Amino acid sequence: MGAAFCALLVRHHVLQSASVRGPGDNAHAESFFHSLKAELTRGVVFTSEHALRTALTQYIRYYNARRRHSALGYTSPIAFEHRVA
Repeated sequence: MGAAFCALLVRHHVLQSASVRGPGDNAHAESFFHSLKAELTRGVVFTSEHALRTALTQYIRYYNARRRHSALGYTSPIAFEHRVA
């Protein structure tokens, strides 16, 4: 499985991360994908690629503009950035 996945990445010109692993590595990305799966995709069958792309675009806009994040004092990422900028 790992070799097949690596070959797929090479075919699509995707460069894998070569960062050093450690505590907290990819923690933000892991948190985002957990939320995405729990709130958008779990148990859902999308009827087309277009439907999936539309749902993902809407979710990312929601996630950044309106969804409250406990790590940011229960504000959205955009509101947090405006507050600290």
